[in-house]
Amino acid sequence: MMKKNSNSSSRQKVRNLPLPEPELRAILRAADDIIAEGGRTLLSKILKGSKERKLLELGLDQNPSYGFYRDLSLEQIMDKVDHMIRTDFLEIEIKGKLPMIVYTSRGWAIERERRAEEFVQEWDRWLENKISPINMEYLKERNRGMIFLFLYKILCSGNKKYIPFLTLWERIDFKKVQVEIRHVINALKQRDESDNAGWERLVKERAQSLLPRSLDPIFLACRQCGSPFLFDEMNLEYYTSEGLRFPNRCLNCSGDNHLHP
Repeated sequence: MMKKNSNSSSRQKVRNLPLPEPELRAILRAADDIIAEGGRTLLSKILKGSKERKLLELGLDQNPSYGFYRDLSLEQIMDKVDHMIRTDFLEIEIKGKLPMIVYTSRGWAIERERRAEEFVQEWDRWLENKISPINMEYLKERNRGMIFLFLYKILCSGNKKYIPFLTLWERIDFKKVQVEIRHVINALKQRDESDNAGWERLVKERAQSLLPRSLDPIFLACRQCGSPFLFDEMNLEYYTSEGLRFPNRCLNCSGDNHLHP
């Protein structure tokens, strides 16, 4: 009986591990501006910080991840992009005859949370600098799941400072979003009157409406036993101040759901 090559098995496990968190998030953010519009090469050039004319004309040098890998070769960067495809954060979709980069459900779950957090940070900057936005139209046509996650983050803050911005936003958005904005405004107004237990119950209740669910279920591979398991998007423990965190073990291997570092 042949023995399994342990070195080969170890290399395969490393090959299938996600990139370190900062790299993973940087690549997903770089991809956001070209989803279904550009391929692996363009994504790699954004990450490289290319001065190519077409890239600059498209304004892709304004992407927060522009130049993230400026010290790597384009070939090395493309290897990392391919790794993101192998580990199910990105995939290739043929548009016409051209291969375009798109998010998988897993990749979009992370990027959606990242963009929602960027909206919160933007409001914080406006409030700190006493900037009053003229209107909130920029939020109206956004992905609904991302917008509701943004509202969830505002709700979790428990901070009334956001109410003026929420009120402006409520006036211009679609009815379903207006309803959720109104719920968040009312909840924030009640925060001072609620004890911690009551507030936690309220947040959990609103989470049922606000936390997005992916169209396709997200399956993860357990790092301990290797078995696939379903990611529970409604588990509030996975939404941390540092961003969305995936569990790295199935329930059979880890009853306390250790999160992906």
